[in-house]
Amino acid sequence: MKVNLVGCLFILDNEKNSNIRKNDIKKIKVLVTKEKELPMIDFSAKGIKNQIRKNLSSIIGSNLFHLEQVFTMDYKDSIDVIYLGATNIENVTKLNKNYELVDFYVKDNSNIIFGDKEYNYKTIEVEENNNIEYIHEIDTSDDMVKRTLLSILISYKKIRSTADNTDILFKFMGSTFTLEDVRILYELIKDSSVDKSNFRKKIIKYCEKVEVSEVTKNGYRPSQRYKFKPLKGDVWL
Repeated sequence: MKVNLVGCLFILDNEKNSNIRKNDIKKIKVLVTKEKELPMIDFSAKGIKNQIRKNLSSIIGSNLFHLEQVFTMDYKDSIDVIYLGATNIENVTKLNKNYELVDFYVKDNSNIIFGDKEYNYKTIEVEENNNIEYIHEIDTSDDMVKRTLLSILISYKKIRSTADNTDILFKFMGSTFTLEDVRILYELIKDSSVDKSNFRKKIIKYCEKVEVSEVTKNGYRPSQRYKFKPLKGDVWL
């Protein structure tokens, strides 16, 4: 049976806001081929993670991204080993012409926005041998689209489920960021709102100030910028 190594790389992009006093608009995008499939290479027993990293690096022109194995999918004729990646758009330095970045968003736990299309889905709980398995049924008759969306959805839900107890959100940040950047990303992934003050208090100890002295031509001082400061043996939130 064929074994595929699949990379599901999420990228935080920024769209400039016309109102300079407001944060840029954040969008999560996913790296896919022109045919809207995830990057995939054949399995080799040596250095699996390094193979995935090397492949993704060759596509985006950089190796500055987080990478972890998240799950394995069994199909009739093959097995997909899925690796979840996360980075910022500033680390995409030279995108391979055969690939593109498309918008991805999950809303109301029932709809997937993928590029310019929207798909309905539902999650079913199946109990077997005292374990609960979650099966996602995506409303599309295209088997390849369904396979791609399933891999992306499960990877995305992994990010969502670990956003409160790991540093995964900071993997999406650029070299510097604002506290608002982190909050906006959190709300985007969680599809919910948080109290700004409480959220900042929870994350501030993981953020180290970066001195910025410039003032914009309109006289506004930019928001305080930070870089991530990991704390060993602790969780960020």
